[in-house]
Amino acid sequence: MLQAMRSGAKSPLMKFFLLFLAGGFALWGIGDGSTGLIGGSDKAISAGEQSLSPREVAIEFDRTRRAFLPNTTTEEAVQGGLLNEVVGTMSRELLFRAENHDLGLTVTRAMQRDAVANEASFQDELGQFSEGRFMQALANAGFSEQDYLKRVDSILQRQQLMAPLASALRYNNELASVVAAFELQKRTVKLTSYPVRPESVMTPDDATIDKFFQENKSSYEAPRLRSAVIGSLSAAAIAEGITISDAEIRSAFDERLDEFRTPETRGIRQMVFDDEASVKTARKRLDNGEDFAAVAASLLNWSDADTNLGSVTQSALDGDLAAAAFAADAGAIVGPLQTAFGFHLLSIDTISAGGVTQLDDVRDEIISTLRAEQAIDVLYDKVNLLEDALGSGDSIEEAINKAGGRLDIATDIDRQGQTIDGLPVAGTASDLLQDGAILDLIWDSELNQVSVIQEGSDDVFFVVNVTTETEPRERRLDEVRKLVISDYKRVEAIKEARAAADAAVANPQTDQNTAASPAFRRNGIGLDHEAAGLIASVAFAQNSGDIQVIETGREAIAVRTVDIIPANDEELKETNELVLTVMNNALRDDMTNLLLLSLSQKHDLQLNLPAVQQLLLGTAQ
Repeated sequence: MLQAMRSGAKSPLMKFFLLFLAGGFALWGIGDGSTGLIGGSDKAISAGEQSLSPREVAIEFDRTRRAFLPNTTTEEAVQGGLLNEVVGTMSRELLFRAENHDLGLTVTRAMQRDAVANEASFQDELGQFSEGRFMQALANAGFSEQDYLKRVDSILQRQQLMAPLASALRYNNELASVVAAFELQKRTVKLTSYPVRPESVMTPDDATIDKFFQENKSSYEAPRLRSAVIGSLSAAAIAEGITISDAEIRSAFDERLDEFRTPETRGIRQMVFDDEASVKTARKRLDNGEDFAAVAASLLNWSDADTNLGSVTQSALDGDLAAAAFAADAGAIVGPLQTAFGFHLLSIDTISAGGVTQLDDVRDEIISTLRAEQAIDVLYDKVNLLEDALGSGDSIEEAINKAGGRLDIATDIDRQGQTIDGLPVAGTASDLLQDGAILDLIWDSELNQVSVIQEGSDDVFFVVNVTTETEPRERRLDEVRKLVISDYKRVEAIKEARAAADAAVANPQTDQNTAASPAFRRNGIGLDHEAAGLIASVAFAQNSGDIQVIETGREAIAVRTVDIIPANDEELKETNELVLTVMNNALRDDMTNLLLLSLSQKHDLQLNLPAVQQLLLGTAQ
């Protein structure tokens, strides 16, 4: 297989590890993976005569989690929807496989060879297939050659099925050129700004205030409000009071020495042969003093780039290769050694010894980590103490005092945690009210009943007692007089700014001495203004010389379009191909989704996620 790849056969480019993700289960309307699922326990996914076992799906899930969510546990990844995405991808591949089987479409060895040999990720600087790069890429991704070729088969099968459809429906260059010209067009404008200045508006008399209030009375109604006592325990607060001794710091440093150690690396070159006779010939020539690169070029037609694995750690190599390579001295030749990829000879060119970070360099990091770890343990003890105290009949105040937590009072807040005037709450409770879980509990709890203890974000546990609730009501003018006056002045200031801008529209000479803006695109890119998007939408909706007024709440702006700048030929040439690709990809995706919907019905797609979840979560536990 690999020797055939070295012949350099040509084919269209294939993207490395192409994943066919098209929106999870949205295509078939499947929801959270726990409903509408049928199928035998020995099959996680089935379509026609094709099927995948729960173990196969679980292995792919774990591979994907480790590659893309390495800091996430299996349970967290399942809850986050990764299983849905993985099953969605594998279901699509299975449907294509089932249809290809019915149609008699197959993938030949030559097709595999062409696809892999022409993948850019595996080619050297001269565009030739490099087995060294191929092996290193697979090792870095955690794939065996067999695993990777299975994925190549799936991609090629899908291409065989989709190619006739994709080639039949395509946008042409003329349409792409029109779209590119539209998107690349630029404009310049002259901007005349009239700021909104409420402070310049005189305070109105009582009659005017009363009239304004009556006209806008509904906007001053008081919403439903609640007041609550909030008791909380947080790991962050506990951590601040924890003292870490020098002995603990030293012990943690010694225990986690591997985390602070720079691993040994070795500069290694390699040759890989398909048969034992060839590798023995190569070893004999090396033992007779021939140069490693010369032997590789002679027997394998490999370049220096093909043989060079670079500077690698022991964990980057296969077990047997790693042990032998890192036991040898610099300058040694290691092998032959056999792996799934063939027979290897290694040249140990350089050795870079690892090192250990000094304690003083990581002291603060260790202290922070130890505090956080110890705080979590203390936190759960305090939560248990709080729960026991509340269970014995203590009030929130008494229970929080025993547990050593924090007590806050939120007074007259709405469902968004804001004041009666829709403003952020001031005071110590303001940070807690940013947590949606706390707000939900305040508004879901019964009056004068201590809630259950719940966990919020950032390792915070809390309990609430809603003490009062007031119904929505109309407010009198004397309650909101200051707010009404402020609103009146702002409205009048906006009117004045708008009137000044409208006057500018009527006078063509107003902006004659104003410099034109830099050229910008339809999305406002190129225009340095906080309202760039709004300005661009007006500028591109009018002809050169036309002028319109926009309002931002902070200013009224007279926008005159000055120049309409078409894209030049070079820009169109560079962009046209990209636009055509994007348009055709979108069209192909639409066709693919429709085809998959049809195939799911034709081949009776069946899913059994509970079997996979049981395997994953059972293993995790």
